[in-house]
Amino acid sequence: MNCLEFRRRITAEPRSRDAALLAHRDACQEGCAPFWQRAQRFEDDMETALSAISVPDGLADRILLAQATQERRRQVGHRRAWMAMAASVLIAFGGVGLLWRYTDAHSLPALAVAHMPGEMDALAMTRPITDAQVEAGFVGRATRLRGPAPAGVTYVHDCTVGPYPAVHLVTRMNDEPVVALYMPAMKTGSPEEFHRDGWDGRQIALAGGTLIVMAQGASRGTMDAVARGWQQAIEGPVAPVVGQI
Repeated sequence: MNCLEFRRRITAEPRSRDAALLAHRDACQEGCAPFWQRAQRFEDDMETALSAISVPDGLADRILLAQATQERRRQVGHRRAWMAMAASVLIAFGGVGLLWRYTDAHSLPALAVAHMPGEMDALAMTRPITDAQVEAGFVGRATRLRGPAPAGVTYVHDCTVGPYPAVHLVTRMNDEPVVALYMPAMKTGSPEEFHRDGWDGRQIALAGGTLIVMAQGASRGTMDAVARGWQQAIEGPVAPVVGQI
């Protein structure tokens, strides 16, 4: 069982005691145990919220009896209001959880990782491609590089990451393949690092779009160098500070 299958199963069945799920949780080194723990805390919160809402004993009998008099009708109205309020609380708790899961599953890091299973062969390529081939990949997405591409680019392809058109690149540095996914005109919030399903990566907001850089097991120094190289290639070289030596 891989990390992606584990997290899908836990998202759908957080309380599952399937032996394969538990074995993967205990053996995984990529953060699946914390993911499992967050899922259990969420379920605990939901169960606590549900247990705090008690239905009065004999409610059905009292509702039938209340129909006999105006006073009972008034009491039924109060109880219905109380039950509607309780139902609203439950819906709110469930809605927050569903919203969090939906937002997380449709984030750019999640979409980028989900894009990779069909692209794993590109990580094994070792022969550098030409600058003209790199440029052609960006032209295919109606954009151009403003600086030189990093050395060691071994793969370029026009892809779609979720609903977003992207330029998919692989840069091999220190014999470590690093993936770069550039989505022109796709604006995101502040930069962030992520760790998902065996991938370490970072989301970088650029002036003209968003850059995702990620790898499996590459050193931080390599990741920094590749991210910096593609940022300067896309946005242009950083202008020197006046008076800087």
